[in-house]
Amino acid sequence: MVARKQTSIKVDPIAWESAKEVFKEYNLTLSDAINIFLNKVRLEQGMPFDIKVPSKQLKMAMEESKNNEGSFHDTLDDLIDDLKR
Repeated sequence: MVARKQTSIKVDPIAWESAKEVFKEYNLTLSDAINIFLNKVRLEQGMPFDIKVPSKQLKMAMEESKNNEGSFHDTLDDLIDDLKR
């Protein structure tokens, strides 16, 4: 067995805590889940799910949202709903 490599990463704390709860349902540690993800990337030679590049309009709206203290979106869906108004 190959020795494990220890690393340090910076993550979104909300995503981290939410993911921990999901992984707990599968009886997985965060290390287990990260290793599953890394091996899936290795096997597929790419991301194991679709990633779409946001449109220019969406990028501008997200940047504007970050710069305006009174305008904050918790999710991408919230932002898109706001853009539709």
